[in-house]
Amino acid sequence: MKLVEINKDNWLHTVLLTTNVDGKATVVEKFVASNALSIVQSNYETGWIVRGIEVDGKIIGFTMYGLDEETKNYWICRLMIDYTCQGKGYGKEAVQLVLDEMKQLDNCEVIYLSTEPNNEVAIKLYESFGFQKTGKINDGEAEFILTL
Repeated sequence: MKLVEINKDNWLHTVLLTTNVDGKATVVEKFVASNALSIVQSNYETGWIVRGIEVDGKIIGFTMYGLDEETKNYWICRLMIDYTCQGKGYGKEAVQLVLDEMKQLDNCEVIYLSTEPNNEVAIKLYESFGFQKTGKINDGEAEFILTL
């Protein structure tokens, strides 16, 4: 597995990935904003890095991370694995790759993320990396923090 740049050859495949079990990508999915919305956001807000999550030459997921210009904190803003590839350990491997890249960013000593409070699978995954609940709720999502 590796993180790859989103480019003219893979953007369409990336935006059509979905966590929706019916296979139809929507702007806002059950637990995450769409990849299309995230790519647009990264073009209009500074600090965000977008990557495809690739396994054996095929993009199976998406992530967006970086320095949030509003909070001035580093965030994993988006992380998704296509519904056809979930349950295979790809999420855990992808989180590790994202953390490895973020550790290389200037002054990245603390990383935040948020997730739907009832997304038990994601919460368990993030806590396995040492993320802890801050007790704050952002736009309906539970906030987590990891000190590197």
